[in-house]
Amino acid sequence: MLESLIGMYHRHQKYLMVFIGVCLVGWFLTPYVHIFLGLKLGLIVGWFNYWLLMRRTQAMTKALAENRNFYGIGTVARMGSVLLATIIATQLPEYFHVYSMLAGLGIAYAVIFLDFILYSLYRRKKLTKREG
Repeated sequence: MLESLIGMYHRHQKYLMVFIGVCLVGWFLTPYVHIFLGLKLGLIVGWFNYWLLMRRTQAMTKALAENRNFYGIGTVARMGSVLLATIIATQLPEYFHVYSMLAGLGIAYAVIFLDFILYSLYRRKKLTKREG
């Protein structure tokens, strides 16, 4: 099971890199620099939060397999990083757009959600093809 989680994480990393690339292109080629910087900041913080959650999930899985105690999944650290990104965006509004930073945070979770739906549909189609 852990291998499938790691594979899923690597697949999501590719999607997030594409979004960051789009933000870089928008940053260089459009006059909306602060919007794309806000999106990029949100994407990077969202990606960091996802990475942190993945690491904590791996540690929890390992601890449960070894019958050890496990404490927390890093919620405080993830909330702190979002708080830091919000402080940066609000203190430097000439560089970062606050609402696009929040949208960038949501994109990381939207990638996870959409990938889950698409992968579930793919597996269902694959299973029905195998049965038929």
